[in-house]
Amino acid sequence: MKDNSGPQQPKHAYGGLLTELPEDYLASVEDYHRLAYAVVGEARRVATGRFGLRSLAEGFGTPIFDVPMGRAGEMECRVWIAGDELHAEEGGVPRSIHITTLAAAAAFVGVAPGTEAREHDSPELGDAERWLRVSPEVGAHLVSWFRLGNDVLEQLRALPGAVDADEVQLWPGHLDIATAIGDAEGGTRATFGLSPGDAAHRYPYAYVGPWGEVDGADPYWNDAAFGGASLPYSEILGTANPADAAFEFLFAGYDSING
Repeated sequence: MKDNSGPQQPKHAYGGLLTELPEDYLASVEDYHRLAYAVVGEARRVATGRFGLRSLAEGFGTPIFDVPMGRAGEMECRVWIAGDELHAEEGGVPRSIHITTLAAAAAFVGVAPGTEAREHDSPELGDAERWLRVSPEVGAHLVSWFRLGNDVLEQLRALPGAVDADEVQLWPGHLDIATAIGDAEGGTRATFGLSPGDAAHRYPYAYVGPWGEVDGADPYWNDAAFGGASLPYSEILGTANPADAAFEFLFAGYDSING
């Protein structure tokens, strides 16, 4: 997916999505991944013990969380990423900085770069003083991708037969937005999500990860990297409505497991 004219954007409800991803796209995603688990998720974890993130109107980051203030009680805070900027709001007072290094970002939100939220597929923390490979275009793309994911996953959770549907969360250790639906004991539970790309998938994709056995002869279950199904970015973006394409793919997996 190369275009020498630079990043381009499609015309639909998720306008930040890039029609052509830059050569260094995955390297940039890895640095946003580091920022998500080491700084943004860490800010919430230090205060609450929890590190799940959300797709937000302004970007992606923490929900509102309370920080103990001693005798003064608690102060509502939140931290989020938008483009190539890191934002924080404490007690209703907003501030922001341009993203430079993990060390600077962590100092901005008052934590040390952490690894508690890191997962097996997270990039190594690395040098906290290294300049991060972020850009307004890739940052806006991630915001739109996670927003699309949130919309279709909420639609999936709202299905009348959706059993034990988890809250939609953006997991900083995986840097994907996901939910789990179904009966684990009955063999119908699966994780449904959208990833911006990873070591096994160079570009964004939607996926279904069954918790139990599925029919390997069914061509729907096409992803050997994790034993599930995936729909590549090109097949999502190459439609008039990317949200419909992603939802139809996820629903097909849901229907197959629950059929």
